[in-house]
Amino acid sequence: MVKKMWLFFGIYFLFLLLFLIGNSSALGVSPAGKDYNFEPGLEGGVTYTVWDDPGKELEIFVYGDLAQYVSLDKNTIVGSGEFTAKFKLPEKIEPPGRHRIGVRIAEKIDEELAGGTIGTSVTIISVIDIFVPYPGRYLEINLQGNDVNVGELINFELGITSKGTEDVTVTPKIDIFSKDGIKDTLPFNTRTIASQESIALQKTLNTSNYNPGKYKAVASVDYGSLATSETEFKIGELVINVVNYTNRIPIKGIQKFDISIESGWNDNIDGAYADISIFNNSQVLTNFKTTTTSLIPWETKTIAGYLDTDNFTLGIYDANITLFYYGKDQGKSITKLVKVEFFKVKSSLIWYLIGGAGLLVILALIIIKFWSKHGNKKKK
Repeated sequence: MVKKMWLFFGIYFLFLLLFLIGNSSALGVSPAGKDYNFEPGLEGGVTYTVWDDPGKELEIFVYGDLAQYVSLDKNTIVGSGEFTAKFKLPEKIEPPGRHRIGVRIAEKIDEELAGGTIGTSVTIISVIDIFVPYPGRYLEINLQGNDVNVGELINFELGITSKGTEDVTVTPKIDIFSKDGIKDTLPFNTRTIASQESIALQKTLNTSNYNPGKYKAVASVDYGSLATSETEFKIGELVINVVNYTNRIPIKGIQKFDISIESGWNDNIDGAYADISIFNNSQVLTNFKTTTTSLIPWETKTIAGYLDTDNFTLGIYDANITLFYYGKDQGKSITKLVKVEFFKVKSSLIWYLIGGAGLLVILALIIIKFWSKHGNKKKK
């Protein structure tokens, strides 16, 4: 009965999903947004292209703190079409910063249709952003970098935008930090950035003298105030690290042995697998291999092998985990010596016997207490 009920609900929700997909709207608009830097009395306009299912009536609205300065050449469209939002800004806008005008296109709901007032209107929004500059000098910066392998070039891009009313003369720089502190400094030429101007600067870093690992780049621009932006990057080498493994194995038939591996390379690695030998002193007790896998840059995965534990006794054994892998037609291997404990699974029967004995003792104590109490009353 329960299975039939779940089957019914499954089929119901499947049909509901197909219905919703079949009736989903194709409403879209282009462009999704426009940016303008404020100028007193600035005039402009955006022509939008709207598409929807044929026959669908669309309503167009404008909202936001600058909506009063925007006019539409039409307020409705049926199906697909175009409309224009024109604006004429005032001589002054407060406060400084970003001001957003929202252009909302929504499917009109026919309230005379059954269920028409139950659903919500399908809506899409495009934005017009007006940026009002800050008084004086004001900079925003953004630094981006990329991961590489040892010996490759890192390409840094520093974006600088002047969002103040005054021009700014600056000498940007990028400091490279390792875990031990500053390792390198990449200076830029001194340059002047005009009010509301945006520029993109580039610098490259040769990593030939760098060790593999994680680093941080910090860009700074001193213009009276200090603007900073930072990004982390990794320098890789063709290596796979063992980050975890099965270190306790029950002595009970065939058991699984997991190894968690992590790529330290900024390229794909193929044919990665492990060969595991477990031994006591110099005697190899078992040898087995794991599944083979591939790794994308910096990926962590778990590979597994299986071993027969019946010939093991309680104790801690040495194990060699040797990883084999290939990168750009170059084969490598790495070996790690670890400790593995073998233990016996305690029989549940013992715990049942202990639990049963405990219950018998408790029951006996209750009976003794009961008879000692009521037996004395009868004697009296």
